[in-house]
Amino acid sequence: MPALLGWAAVLAALLLQPSGPVALAAILTVIVLCSFGVMQRANALARRLGEPYGALVLTFAITAIEIILVASVFLGDQPNPGVARDSTFSASMLLLNLVMGAAFLIGGLRHRRLAINGAGVSQYLVMLLVVGGAAFALPVLLAAPPSRAMQTAIAVLMLLTYGVFLHRQLGANRADFADASPETATDEPALPNAVWLIATIAPIVVLGQVMTPMFTELLPRPELAGLLIAVVILLPETFTTLSAGWSGQGQRVANLTLGALVSVVGVTVPVVLLLAAATGREADFVLSGAELTLLGMTLGLSTLTATARQATALHGVGHLAVFAMYVMVLVA
Repeated sequence: MPALLGWAAVLAALLLQPSGPVALAAILTVIVLCSFGVMQRANALARRLGEPYGALVLTFAITAIEIILVASVFLGDQPNPGVARDSTFSASMLLLNLVMGAAFLIGGLRHRRLAINGAGVSQYLVMLLVVGGAAFALPVLLAAPPSRAMQTAIAVLMLLTYGVFLHRQLGANRADFADASPETATDEPALPNAVWLIATIAPIVVLGQVMTPMFTELLPRPELAGLLIAVVILLPETFTTLSAGWSGQGQRVANLTLGALVSVVGVTVPVVLLLAAATGREADFVLSGAELTLLGMTLGLSTLTATARQATALHGVGHLAVFAMYVMVLVA
């Protein structure tokens, strides 16, 4: 089972203290296999609980991994003030362009059109504009680096905004996030799948922390560490989203990608800001002009998809093209 394999790898890593590219490749392989196990458990929970609860279980787990990995790098011996910015921006490009684009392309080619609920997607986009603006645009607008009090105020604002969104998503606005053609509900017990989901995700967290010093040693540019952290974190979400696209579940694709990004930005950034305020370390969230442009293009494409209320293969191609631009900017 993937969980047992993951814990065996954790034990080996603790005993052998691995290093070098071969060890890094081996750890990544185990993480990929664990991610498939996470996907299976998450899909089983989604069939049992329905949307948006099924997507939220996986989303919260992914967010927890993000916070642990980013905090471990941010508080490490070698300062990396931009790790939270790099990982969250990379997550934005990966989730909204690569993962969602590939899912829409696969689903569009197989089913021609994927129905999405425009009301639900628009609420995700409103949240992304607010928490993304507070995280990435506000530092540019401020005349000077934010003080500890300002960092705390920004963090509290983001957490309160996300809390209100979550309350509405699970309450009065729940129907806006339901899939138009949900999978048949099952009576399979949810607790065993939830336990195995956590047991399979936990070794990914530990192995991610083992990889952190390897990133510093092997990567020539610090921003690549943020990208690789985002890749590791989002592997379970990626496989689950592609499976939803293959099944023609357009709203589940949106719930998994947009919902995960709202949680990643709306929770990870405030946590890092609070850590920076508490420890006196610098947290850099300023994006370059090229990065802000790519983020604006991505949100614009997502808005057009929400307005159409149906996703097609062409929508997927558009998002994949923006991801290709992101890669060009990254390697330039």
